[in-house]
Parts: sequence; C-alpha cells; structure tokens
Amino acid sequence: MEDLICRLVETFGPSSKEEEVKSLIRSEIEQSVDEIADDKFGNLVAHIKRPGEKLMFAAHMDSIGVIVTDIDKNGFIRFGEIGGLRKSFLAGQRILFENGVEGFIYYEDKESPWEVKDFKLEKFYIDIGVTSRAHAKEVVSIGTEGIFKPQFTQRDKRIIASSLDDRIGCAIGIELIKNLKKKKSRFDLYFTFSVQEEIGVKGARVSSYDITPDIGISLDVTDAGDTPECNPVSLSLGSGPAIKVMDGGMIASKIVRDGLVKSAKASDTPYQLEVITKGTTDAYAMQMTKGGVLAGSVSLPTRYIHTGGEVIDLNDLENAVKLLKNYVEK
Repeated sequence: MEDLICRLVETFGPSSKEEEVKSLIRSEIEQSVDEIADDKFGNLVAHIKRPGEKLMFAAHMDSIGVIVTDIDKNGFIRFGEIGGLRKSFLAGQRILFENGVEGFIYYEDKESPWEVKDFKLEKFYIDIGVTSRAHAKEVVSIGTEGIFKPQFTQRDKRIIASSLDDRIGCAIGIELIKNLKKKKSRFDLYFTFSVQEEIGVKGARVSSYDITPDIGISLDVTDAGDTPECNPVSLSLGSGPAIKVMDGGMIASKIVRDGLVKSAKASDTPYQLEVITKGTTDAYAMQMTKGGVLAGSVSLPTRYIHTGGEVIDLNDLENAVKLLKNYVEK
C-alpha cells in the first residue's frame, strides 16, 4: 500500500489538471470493476454492478496548488491560490509547475516572514531563477499551475507527504475495490474519483446528480487534534478512521453514521467520531443532490492539512478499508 500512496502523491494533479492521477487510478482498478469511464466533467467513475440500493463513494483526485497571475520585470512570479493555502506555511516551500519547472516561494523582504503575523497572499512571490520577465515567460505563462514539490517520507506507520488530501482517500477507494468480494456486496456500488473538490466540491456535484445514489460516502481527510497547542479537536493519529458527525458544510445522516459505527463495532475496528466546524467534503455535494441523499463520510485524521508536509498513520488507513468492507458486505 505504501508504494501506491507514494505514486499517488508524486503525481501532478491540482484542480482541473487531474489527468495523470486519473490515469494512475484507472490502471489500478480497471480489472476489478464491471465498468469504468470518465464523465463529461472529468470525474472517473467505476461501477460494480449488484442488486440493491445505490451506494456512491467519492474521493477527490485534485490537490491544492498555485496559479501564475503575473510576472514582474525581473522575472519574479506572483500567484493565486487553488484551494485554501495556509499562508503561514508558504515561505520556503518549493513549487513544481506542470511543465517540470521548479521555484521557491518567498515573502517581500520589507516584511520578513519570520516577523509577520498577518500574511497576505499578494506579498508572496516565486523565484524560478531567471533574470527578466521575458526569460520567465519562456518557461511559464499566466495561468500555469503548480503544486508543492512532491515529497514522500515514511517512518514505521507514519507517512509525511504533500497532497495526502485527498490522494489518501483515493488510496482507500482503490484498496476497498481490490479487497471487496463483489458477490457479497449488498449495494450497487459506484466509486467516483472526483475533480475540482478543492475549489467548490464541483466534481461530486456532477457525478452524484448523474448517478442519483441512495447513500453517499466521501473518503477524505480531517484535522487531527494531537499536536502541541492546537485547536481542540477530538481526533488523533493512530486511533482509527473518523466517522463524520458534522463539519463546516453538513451534518451527516444519522442513518449512515449509525450504520458505519455499527460496522466498525461488528468488525472490531477502532474508530473516532468527527465533529469539526470548518471545511467540508464531497459528502456535502452528494447530500443535496436532487431530492436529497443519505450522506456521510469516513475521514483519515491528518496533521498540517493543506501544507507540503501532511502526516497520516497507515493503521488508520487499513482500518478504514476494513470498516468500509464490512459496511458494504455485511
């Protein structure tokens, strides 16, 4: 599984540029599903045909990133954010653009990044090692997208990497597909690997409208609360996957939540209950589809979300797959 996660996080794929990630996922699962296809919006949708209610899982392929908005006369690049960048983590980050060009983020010298308390995005810039606007335009242009340069580090069961939001959800979906006993499924199963979640949960809106599931479950990350002096969140790495109660966009269906809790207990799987007040997932989009969908989420507690060094525990991932397999089959 570690090799799969490494390949997922090292694949370029900010919002609207998910094609390489999609290709990797397709190659992993196409032999294990009955149908697989792109929809018009760009989502990858896999179908395991069974009698029963429609259950749709959604994990988003896109990551946060940057996009070039301006290049000054000396070749320094100003940029906008794709998704929610955490400004206090930006200075010193290395950026990889879609054409392979690399750069380094810094903050205007007149306001040292070690002294500023209220960071403003317009005061950050990227240095790609050129001497002029003309030189910079030879390698990047307005609208070029970039990501935090991918890194993957593992120590025992802990992984540190960029883009774990939400390549780790994609890994859960892939592993679940590979481990399911299709004939035992009590649902007609759809797995949507969605696009453009980071800029408005857009892919899942389109896919769930087309599929019209009876139940929708997102596979994503959520904030861990086990670091020094952090905001009080009752979630920690290694204590099990999180079953959503509420986030900043939705209150999960009690039917789905209770079913997931029952499944965890029946399979002797550790779990945590997630209550957060900011951020949301593809479940938010699924919940409000057409006449409404019973929606919930299984999330992996993650440290430092939306930075270049997110941290997860593999035990939580393995237990998420175990929990969901039991939910689908029993």
